[in-house]
Amino acid sequence: MIEKILAAGNLTKACQEVVRNKGAGGVDRLPVRKLKAHLDANREKLCNSVRKGDFMPQPIRGKQIPKGNGKKRLLGIPTAEDRMLQQAALRVLMPQYEPNFSCDSYGFRPNRNTHQAVAKALGYINAGFQDIVELDLKSFFDEVDHALLMQLIFRKVNCRTTLLLLKRWLRAPIEIEGKLVKRRKGVPQSLSR
Repeated sequence: MIEKILAAGNLTKACQEVVRNKGAGGVDRLPVRKLKAHLDANREKLCNSVRKGDFMPQPIRGKQIPKGNGKKRLLGIPTAEDRMLQQAALRVLMPQYEPNFSCDSYGFRPNRNTHQAVAKALGYINAGFQDIVELDLKSFFDEVDHALLMQLIFRKVNCRTTLLLLKRWLRAPIEIEGKLVKRRKGVPQSLSR
């Protein structure tokens, strides 16, 4: 599986997607607009590092943003290089998991959005249904159990190198106000998905 993730075409497309999404730089401050040049100059070294199991993700840059209720939410900003590798992994892993999701689930899904969810709800209302349920689990992303998540991934991913890479991303520390904080649960939310 790691070879599919690191395939030249997959990395190139992942790089293009990260650049197109824009976004802030991570702890290394490499601007996303310079990611392609970085990949061109470092592709072989990066791929070899991942293949050997030597690759270590950079810490995630934490940024507090205001929520509508006056509270703040912590966002995680990976480096552009980590974002590109994560996107490359997503492109390979998504087809393994996407068919298992409910057709009525619209959150954080490819080719699905809020407008489609509203249209589906209106269709149910027009068909005579009277109740609509929306679920939003408070602090869900902050509470994701790493061991449980890795067990679920292990069921479909039979590649030690890919599993090691995923585990390292989960465990990458987050930098908050200049201090590195270990993470043993949760997955950081980012501005772009």
